[in-house]
Amino acid sequence: MVSPHCERILRNFEDLINRKEICWDFREIRAVVMCKAWELMEKEHIPFREAIRRAWDWAKIECAEAGAYI
Repeated sequence: MVSPHCERILRNFEDLINRKEICWDFREIRAVVMCKAWELMEKEHIPFREAIRRAWDWAKIECAEAGAYI
């Protein structure tokens, strides 16, 4: 189960208006990636290393859609 903190972070990232700002913020994007990785580990029962890799891949695509290429 993802924590309420991570639920809030991921929900905020879904908002396209906030996403570009989050993508360019060093701490914020890493928080998003860690929460997404945790979500992937919980839902798909994958190892941490795989979850982090997939979370970064997902974040890069989401950020690119907002015009923030990371």
